[in-house]
Amino acid sequence: MTTRASGRPSRPRRRSVAAALALSAGLLVASPGATSATGATGATGAAGATAPEPSLLDAWTESGRYTLAAGVTYVRYTERAVTEGRVAKRELNVVVADPALGATRLESTVGGAAARAETVGAQLAAVRPERPLAGINGSFFAPEPPHEGGIAFGGTAVRDGQVNGTGCLNGNQAVVLQHGLPYISKLRATVTLQAVDASGAVVAERLLDDVNRDPGRGVGCVRGADDVRKDLAYDPSAPDDKTTVFVDGDELVAFNDSYNLPTPSSGRDTHPEVTTDDDPGYEVTVDPQGVFTLPKDAGGQWTEGRGGKNVATGGFVLQAVGAEAERWLRDNLTAGRTLQLRQEVVDLEFPDHHIALDESVDIVSGLAHRLLDDGATATTSDTCARLFDRTGVRRKGEPQPGDHCRDSRTALGVDTRGRTVMATLTGRRDVLDAQGGVLHPTDTADTAGVDGAFLHEFAAILKLPELGVIDAVNLDGGGSTTLYTLDKRQTGMTDIARQPDGTYRRVERPVADGVYLTRGGYALPGGTLP
Repeated sequence: MTTRASGRPSRPRRRSVAAALALSAGLLVASPGATSATGATGATGAAGATAPEPSLLDAWTESGRYTLAAGVTYVRYTERAVTEGRVAKRELNVVVADPALGATRLESTVGGAAARAETVGAQLAAVRPERPLAGINGSFFAPEPPHEGGIAFGGTAVRDGQVNGTGCLNGNQAVVLQHGLPYISKLRATVTLQAVDASGAVVAERLLDDVNRDPGRGVGCVRGADDVRKDLAYDPSAPDDKTTVFVDGDELVAFNDSYNLPTPSSGRDTHPEVTTDDDPGYEVTVDPQGVFTLPKDAGGQWTEGRGGKNVATGGFVLQAVGAEAERWLRDNLTAGRTLQLRQEVVDLEFPDHHIALDESVDIVSGLAHRLLDDGATATTSDTCARLFDRTGVRRKGEPQPGDHCRDSRTALGVDTRGRTVMATLTGRRDVLDAQGGVLHPTDTADTAGVDGAFLHEFAAILKLPELGVIDAVNLDGGGSTTLYTLDKRQTGMTDIARQPDGTYRRVERPVADGVYLTRGGYALPGGTLP
C-alpha cells in the first residue's frame, strides 16, 4: 500500500486566474436558486447594449428546497415547459454542502459486498452509525453473471484505502473522496503481488491484471498491454448488435475481503470466442499474515480448478489463468515465502501528486466523462459521439434505437466557493398504478433514454450562476441515476425491468457503489469565500 502522503496538487495557473476573475466580477452564489451578483448588468455589446446573463431560472423553476443539516441544502428544479423530443418536464435535483457552515464527511459505500450490486437506498441504509444526509449512485460497472447481482468496476475504485478495481490501462476520470471534499483527476490504480522471503525482502513481484474481477472474461477497456480487442454479439438473436470487449490470454487477479462473495468459477463468459475464461486455472488462498495455501493434492501435485472460496478478513485469494500466469505462481510460491499486495494510485494529470491509500481515501470512477474543468466544458467523450462532436456540434446522421444521447445524468463536483455539489438530471417522477407499482411508460420516446441530457448540455446547466459548478465528473447515469436525501428517493425510478409475470415496471437499479454526505469531520473556520 502506498504510504507517501502530500497535499493536493496545485492546478495550472489558469485555475487561479479564472477564480480571481470570477470573484472580481462579483460572481456570488449564495445558494442554489440565488441570482448572480452581476444581476442584469450582463455583457456589453459593440453598440453598448447589455445582454442578460444566462440563468438557470430562464428555463427552470425552483420546486422544492430544505435544509438537511448545517451547511447542507437540497433544492429541486423543474423545467418550465416540456422541451422538444421529450414527453415530460425534467427534474434537476441538487445537494450542496458548505464545509464552512457545517462539519460533513464525503464517502463512498459498496453496501454489503464490492462484488454485488445493490440499490443506493439499500447501500445508504447500511451506513452506520446514522443514515447519511444525502447520497447518489457512483461508479460505472459491468455485470458479472451468473453471481446474483455480481459486478465488476469499470474503472478505478477504492473504498477505505482498499482497491476494488484498477481501471483502464491509460487511466480514467475519477474522483478522490478525502477530507470531506471531492478531487477530480485522471487516475490509474495498480496492485502488485510480491513474494517476500524470511528476511522480509521482496524477491519476486508481478503486476496484477485486476482486483475482484473474473479473470479471462471480456472487459470494456484495455487493462493490459497484451489485451486483444474483439467485437462480439452476445445475443444470438441479434447478431448485428455487437459489444466491444478486450481479452487477455494470461491473467492473475486478486480477490480481497471486500469482495464478500465466493470466488468465481471458470466458464462464466459464455461467448465461444472468449476462451481464457474457460481455463480452470489455479487458485491460491492467502491468510492475513501472507501465508499461502497451494492447490496441491495428497501427492503434492498442483491441481487445477478455481471458484467457491471465501476470502478471510485481511487476506486475499489469487486466481491465475493462462500458461504465463500459472507458471509465475509455480515458480515463485515456494517454501519459506509469504505474499503481500502493494497498492498504488497514480494521478496521471499530476504525476508528482501521491495519493496515500489509507482508510480516509475512497475513489469512484467516471470513466472518460469529465464534465467541467476550471469552469470550462471538458467532456472527453459523449454517449452519442456518432452524432455529436465533443463540443456538441451536430454531425451528419440520424439517431438510432441504440443511441442513448440523453440518458439521465449524475454528477459530483465543486462550485466557485469550494462547496461540494451532487446533482442529478432525470425525467418524470414515478407514475404509480392502482396497486402502487411503477408503470412502464407506453410512449416509446420515454423508454429511449431521452429524460436527461447530452453531456455538454448537462455541463452547461451545472456551470450556470445559480449552481456555479467549476469542476465536475459525470458518474454512472441512465438507469443507474439516483439521488436520496435521508430515506427519501428524490429521483424517479430510471431503470426498466421485466417482472416475473412478463410485465415491465420502472425500478431502482442496483449499482456498484454510492457517494454520500454525512455528519462528521471538521468544519472549515472563517466562513465561505466571498
